[in-house]
Parts: sequence; C-alpha cells; structure tokens
Amino acid sequence: MSGGGGPDPARTPTVLDAGASFDGLLTFRGAARVDGHLSGRVIADGCLVIGPRGRVEATVEVDELVVGGEFTGDAVARCRVELLASGRAAGSLRAPRFALAEGCLFDGRWQTVGPGADGAGEAAGPARAGAAAASEGGGAEPSAPPHAPTPRA
Repeated sequence: MSGGGGPDPARTPTVLDAGASFDGLLTFRGAARVDGHLSGRVIADGCLVIGPRGRVEATVEVDELVVGGEFTGDAVARCRVELLASGRAAGSLRAPRFALAEGCLFDGRWQTVGPGADGAGEAAGPARAGAAAASEGGGAEPSAPPHAPTPRA
C-alpha cells in the first residue's frame, strides 16, 4: 500500500494463489491477498488485497480494500478503499476514505461514509491525479485538471 500505515501488499499472506479459485463465503482476521479468482462474499476484520492478477466478484465487507487487479461487486470498507494504478473496479464502493492512483479504472458509484463524510459520486474511466486528490479529501467531485482554464466572474 502506498503511503499508509497498513499492510504491505507484497508481504500480505496469500489466500488464493494465481490459478486457484474459490466460490462462497470467505471470512478472516488480519490481511489476505487474492491472486486467483474469488466469487461470493467476503467478511473480514482486516485488509483484503487483490493482487495484479487477482479477480474478485463479490460482496465485500472489510476494514480496508486494496485493488491492484479486478474487482466487480459491492464493497463496504470501514477505513479505506485504495485503487492502485493497475486496479480496475466496477460496482459500488463505500468508505470513509478513498485513494485512487493515476491510471486505475473505476466504473460505478462511490460514497464516502462515516463521521463528517457526506460525499457521493459516480465515475467511469481512468482516474486522474485531480480525482485522487478530491476523493482523498472527502468525496467531492474531482477538481479540474491544472491546465484547465479558470472561469472568470
């Protein structure tokens, strides 16, 4: 994970290795990594990391979700959702904080939840640096890119 105090994705225990698949309910505590295919439901007190080759089609309830591969479904993260540059997500995401790396793809609906958070939005396509900064700040609509003209009153 970038910049946070959470688990390092490279050192997260593997739940599903590349080539493995699981369909059903997965529960765990701590951190888990998916490099294979997981479908169903995930409920955890901890961090779910979807590796660059991982694919998750599920309803997810975790403390933290880090997407470096593909995620399709509905996710509620109690702390944070992070989409890495290689990450692709479709569906709905709810969390108090979001981090979107430039180059990630998100097609769906996001909502900031928690104390003082009241933002919501929809997105389709690649994330820009402005979108990442806006979502980290509480879910406001992405600001205009730095090269865009400023409207004059």
